[in-house]
Amino acid sequence: MQQVRPHVPALLERDGNVAVTRVQLREILRREGLKGARNDRLALVLQQLRSEDSSAKARSTR
Repeated sequence: MQQVRPHVPALLERDGNVAVTRVQLREILRREGLKGARNDRLALVLQQLRSEDSSAKARSTR
C-alpha cells in the first residue's frame, strides 16, 4: 500500500477517474517492479485505496 499510494493521484488526474481502477493499479505495480500482486490481493488493495480516497474527499468538503 505504501509503495502504491503516492502514484495514485497522478494516474487519477491523467485518466480523469475519481477512483483507482484495477488496470491503473496493475500499471503502477509493473512500472515500480512490485511483485506478488495476485488478483485476490489486488481487490484488497483497490478496496483500501478507494476507501481512503472517499474518506479524504469527505474530510475536505466539511
